[in-house]
Amino acid sequence: MDNKNRFLSSVYYDLYHRKPSYVSETNKAGSNNPGSESSTEKELNAIIDEFYRKEGMKNPENEETAPFKPEEIRAEIEKLVGLSNVKEDIEALMDFVKIQKLRKEHGLSGSSISLHTAFLGNPGTGKTTVARLMGEYFRALGVLKKGHIVEVTRADLVAEFVGGTAVKTNKVIDRALDGILFIDEAYSLAEGGDNDFGKEAINILVDRMEKERDRLAVFLAGYTDRMETFLKSNPGLSSRVPRKFYFKDYTGAELLQIFEMQLEKNQYAMDDECLKKMELYFNYLYDTRDEHFGNGRVVRNTLEKLIKAQSDRLAEEENVTYEMLKTITIEDIERALPVKDITVTRDRLDSIMKDLDEFVGLRNIKEHIKSLVNLIKTNQKREEMGLPVKPMTYHALFCGSPGTGKTSIARILGRIYQSLGILKKGHVIEVDRSGLVAGYVGQTEEKTNKVLDQAMDGILFIDEAYALVGGQNDFGRNAIDTILKRMDDCRDRLLVIAAGYTDRMRTFINSNPGLKDRFSWVFEFDDYNGDELFEIFMSFAKKQQYVLDNEAARRLKEHFEAVVNLKLEHFGNGRYVRNLFEKVVMQQSNRIGRNIDEVKKEDLATITGEDVANALLFMN
Repeated sequence: MDNKNRFLSSVYYDLYHRKPSYVSETNKAGSNNPGSESSTEKELNAIIDEFYRKEGMKNPENEETAPFKPEEIRAEIEKLVGLSNVKEDIEALMDFVKIQKLRKEHGLSGSSISLHTAFLGNPGTGKTTVARLMGEYFRALGVLKKGHIVEVTRADLVAEFVGGTAVKTNKVIDRALDGILFIDEAYSLAEGGDNDFGKEAINILVDRMEKERDRLAVFLAGYTDRMETFLKSNPGLSSRVPRKFYFKDYTGAELLQIFEMQLEKNQYAMDDECLKKMELYFNYLYDTRDEHFGNGRVVRNTLEKLIKAQSDRLAEEENVTYEMLKTITIEDIERALPVKDITVTRDRLDSIMKDLDEFVGLRNIKEHIKSLVNLIKTNQKREEMGLPVKPMTYHALFCGSPGTGKTSIARILGRIYQSLGILKKGHVIEVDRSGLVAGYVGQTEEKTNKVLDQAMDGILFIDEAYALVGGQNDFGRNAIDTILKRMDDCRDRLLVIAAGYTDRMRTFINSNPGLKDRFSWVFEFDDYNGDELFEIFMSFAKKQQYVLDNEAARRLKEHFEAVVNLKLEHFGNGRYVRNLFEKVVMQQSNRIGRNIDEVKKEDLATITGEDVANALLFMN
């Protein structure tokens, strides 16, 4: 033990063991003044300062390093892997803070600066790192005097007895003054029931956030869903935390990038074959992740496993060289990680695009989707190479008549976005007005939010969306407002597709300025022509192992052409074909059922002109 540590040990022992009555009295005195430093702590700190003085040293606790320049901190933020949406939000906040400070310096009125922020996302997504860099930036601008970060959890704020929580919470806040109080898993403060002391901590926190807004930035962090609920649970919190940063899970490519950086930092290397294995492994981890996915922590744990496997292998070698010490091999990877058992879980993009091509017609829709996929892939490659990427939103309008494939294409898009890592699940929740709007005041918001919760990490598909636009007092407008808010708050986890007739969708989008701003993509679904309707009919027949005789084929082609030429307003397109197919099959059954004992396999499989003619009699 060195002189300093030996000295400190004796000081702690003297203060806390040899003077129990004194310590008790000082602590008692301190309890009447929440957040104040006890006499014991003051004495201890004074003794420590004196030790450093006698030793001719400066106490590092009292030393302040020179602040970084703002541009240096921005550059460090830009170097962070992934987090493109967070980086943009940080840039906007930093610019706002900088300009407001300049306005005040020039004697102009400035908007009140509240630095309190919610950090939403899974563990290991860089929340603490970002918080530290922001603290440095606020210090560099002089917005926060110190810019240090005090990291705490519920256990650091909440006591187990009456009165203890106030002392504990105030003490932590005092430590964080002139810097950042970072509360991890902040939602745990509100999850203990009505009599839980966590609510006392929240109330104190809300009060001090307002009183110390010029000296304190509070960052509340945790899982997205639980944080959203937490912020809604206390009006004081939601009003004092003006912004939310959403930290997305790292993709497989981003995990690999972090891994390569850690390899280099720890002076290890691997060849291209090994890196290919690691790419497969990290893609697998990303595809099979749950809500507790560890992100960057997973990378660190993975590297530790590989280092252990390498050490075990080299321990058996007699002549270990520099290169061997530095190199991780395929053998190490296969020993440490379950790479042999990994199967590709993600729906392969090329397979999905093949399914898209098999849709009848929809040529413009297919081209639209292919262009969108190319744009996403290009942006992802730019991100990988450290180039700036403008954040995208994927909310879309599907305009067209019923039966033109809108729902089917929505499901295809969900699969595409899941494959590309845009959506975690890619499932589709289908609703119309009745699934969103209630009949009583206050119920529509609750009903709509439940549906939105179901659609998280996938697509909410609203059919006949224009039906939500009713009169002035119609509850449909409440549903629209609720959806618009969640489209913003959950923009990285929720995609909304609004569908319906083209003309009515134009009316819908023009009914609310917020709708225009949020729907970036418009897909126009054309009605099918006669040949396409016939092709759809034949696809139904093929799936059910039916064949058409020449007369049946002729009658159907003529009928579809005639139907298209009529240009009926509510023509059902694909739905009409499906209904007709079902009626044709019914008529075929009626025909052969009269002599069922005599029918052959060929008879069971054949649709005749008579079957089609009889079915058409029952079509509206």
